[in-house]
Amino acid sequence: MMQFFEELKRRNVFRVGIAYVVAAWLVIQVVETIFPAFGFGDAAIRTAVIVLAIGFPLVLIFSWLFQLTPEGLKLDKDVDRSRPVPHHAGKKLDRAIIVVLALALGYFAFDKFVIDPARDAAREALVTERARTEAVIGSFGDNSLAVLPFVNMSDDIENEYFSDGVAEEVLNLLAKIPDLRVISRSSSFSFRGKDIDIPSIAEQLNAALVLEGSVRRYGNQVRITAQLIEARSDTHLWSETYERELEDVFAIQDEISAAIVESLRDTINLEVDQAPRTTAVENTEAHDAYLRGQYLLAQREVSGAVREFEQAISLDPDYALAHAQLAIAYQLGYLDISFTEAVAKAARHTERAMVLDPTIAEAHAAAGLLSSDEGDLEGALRQFEKAIQINPSYVDVYTWMANILGGDLGRYAEAFALREKAVQLDPLSIPARFNYVDQLIRRGRLAEADRELEKLASLAPGLRAFLRGLRLSQGGNWANGALGLLDALRIAPDLPHTRYVLATLFAFSGLEKEALAIQGEAAPDLLSLLGEPGRALAAAEAELAEDPADPGKSVAVGLALAGAGDYARARPYLEESWARDGGGMVDYSFRVDHAAALIAVRRAAGEEDKVADLLAAIRDHVRRYKEAGIGNFVMSVSPDYEDGLASYLAGDDRQGLALIARAVEDGHFIPPSEAYLQSLYEHPDFAAIRAMQEARQVRERGKFVAIVCSDNPYAAVWQPAEGTCERFAAEDGD
Repeated sequence: MMQFFEELKRRNVFRVGIAYVVAAWLVIQVVETIFPAFGFGDAAIRTAVIVLAIGFPLVLIFSWLFQLTPEGLKLDKDVDRSRPVPHHAGKKLDRAIIVVLALALGYFAFDKFVIDPARDAAREALVTERARTEAVIGSFGDNSLAVLPFVNMSDDIENEYFSDGVAEEVLNLLAKIPDLRVISRSSSFSFRGKDIDIPSIAEQLNAALVLEGSVRRYGNQVRITAQLIEARSDTHLWSETYERELEDVFAIQDEISAAIVESLRDTINLEVDQAPRTTAVENTEAHDAYLRGQYLLAQREVSGAVREFEQAISLDPDYALAHAQLAIAYQLGYLDISFTEAVAKAARHTERAMVLDPTIAEAHAAAGLLSSDEGDLEGALRQFEKAIQINPSYVDVYTWMANILGGDLGRYAEAFALREKAVQLDPLSIPARFNYVDQLIRRGRLAEADRELEKLASLAPGLRAFLRGLRLSQGGNWANGALGLLDALRIAPDLPHTRYVLATLFAFSGLEKEALAIQGEAAPDLLSLLGEPGRALAAAEAELAEDPADPGKSVAVGLALAGAGDYARARPYLEESWARDGGGMVDYSFRVDHAAALIAVRRAAGEEDKVADLLAAIRDHVRRYKEAGIGNFVMSVSPDYEDGLASYLAGDDRQGLALIARAVEDGHFIPPSEAYLQSLYEHPDFAAIRAMQEARQVRERGKFVAIVCSDNPYAAVWQPAEGTCERFAAEDGD
């Protein structure tokens, strides 16, 4: 063995092996740096490493077989071993090893102090870019696009409606592609005139792609430039300029749509047979009037929009889109005409639009609104579904469907899914985001609600404060909720519903004077919360006298009569409204008090056999709450209370009272003096529940007045009622 080792040394196998390893390491380092710059990927680098590895044993074999002599390379067997052993070969190899090691050390230093920092910076930039990309496309994926308002390059600033119209029609074309999510006009166009870079806009809109452009109109000519940008890299995927006669604007829109679809096929593997095409209008003046109407409608100048749509129809009576949009405008509720007149006008133009072109989404949207106004809710949903089939990004339709499903039919889970969809398609829409946050709070998803509230801070600070008040009130924190709503009142004094919710929280806390003062007029339900059924009845009857046709006022009278114990007079109001509303569905949600009052009415008449359907309706509503993930919400919604009341009224006292107690513990408030709940009040075990509610009243009232009676931060918009602070001091002293 020792002899073999000496032979390896003699033949310089060790020196050759060391020299090869050092040289191979240096080659690999250089390859890893150089190859990517020339477009070679990991496969090429792996190949180089494999070749060098294979070469190592071959070099060792070669050094064993051959020796470097003064006469050149010779086979070892041909070397004359009787002559002295030459040392020049070993010295040359030593020098070669030293040179290679010096090169390796030099490269190591260069890599460590020059290349490595640059590589780290590039890697950090890549990570940042990927993080931004994930933020940009996180909720939509790559198949998401925002169309910004095209810049008006015309000499006349009044031509902005035309540049907006071109962009919106391109948007509507692209929105018809099922696998492409197109952000709503209201969100995309909100960036008009703002100096914000494309990646930032895309991040705010949750879009991976952005289309921007410009329009120049001069005489009968139009010049349109459009460019498609990938948000993650802020690079152009496609751009083009079109210069045509004005009547060719529809052809330009189709070309833009086709070019974008072709680009997206290559970029995101979008699968679509062909790009959607515009429905051309022969009368350019009619189309011009239509675009002006759309421009005004987007700004909620409905009366002006109606005039422009009517002008478009007068110029082209067969303009289906103008008929459909005019019908929609009539039904938005901003016109100085009666509801009956608005519905009649909308019906005429809806019918005409459907006859002219039943393939446009707007015609079905108008038909859906008309069916809803006429009370045919299922028919409305069918029409809305057809509109979405044609235009999957028609955000208004998602909102209208959610209003019906959640507000009238109690199909809360379906409604919430549509609310989420509306926010995705229109992320900067204040109403869409408001409704979404409200639903998150109702579901107890408070961390998500908090994140969404921050997005509302810059869009609508008053609404954000209002929702924050609702969120803070959860769990029976009435004082925190009231303080949050006073913040909303301070920010936006005229914000709808703020005073009503404040009055409710004041009533929960036993602050009667504040509750009555903040709302202005005492509503029947507020008086019931304050334990005054007689005054509640008087208020309900007065409201019904003012508007006898309002079904909600009729229900209020029936409930007030039942609350006062006048079951005979209450019955016709309650029975009629129960039958009309298909089992108690009124406005936003099921009225459990309606069902409970009617149970008391029927039992008082000896009709126990007619109670089961009412109990079943309550339980069915609880089921729908639970399926939708809705929990105990301070403002009147409580699955536990409804479930518990149904159990109690069905004779299961133990189960019923346990659920009712849990609801009260979570902050639900039970009216204190309703005759139809008398059996509940009189149950021996209810005393502990009442005591828990009254203790919360005292505690929350104390927390609230401790703040507003010491140094009232809301003095500019609200003051405690006379005597409230003195009363608190007396309670505190006790």
